[in-house]
Amino acid sequence: MKIMIGVTREPEKIKDYLCEHRGLHGTLIEIGPFVSRMEAFNWLVYLKSRIGSFQEIYPETKANGQSLWYGFTFEQPAQVKGKNGKRAL
Repeated sequence: MKIMIGVTREPEKIKDYLCEHRGLHGTLIEIGPFVSRMEAFNWLVYLKSRIGSFQEIYPETKANGQSLWYGFTFEQPAQVKGKNGKRAL
């Protein structure tokens, strides 16, 4: 298992990230809102210090000004090789 973590200004995109990275639906945790970018990134730094193996999903930064931020984590299953030697989930 790999833990995926990230922050975003667009909470509706979290489900897109889950599908894009083939995450396990039952493992999704959403947190927030954070009132500032700094607060969201402080949470992210704390989480990184507590998790050994993770991959970060970097936020798209297109909105300006003060916005609410949301954090999320989910598990991505390890890739295993099938009988034919190709990778399968």
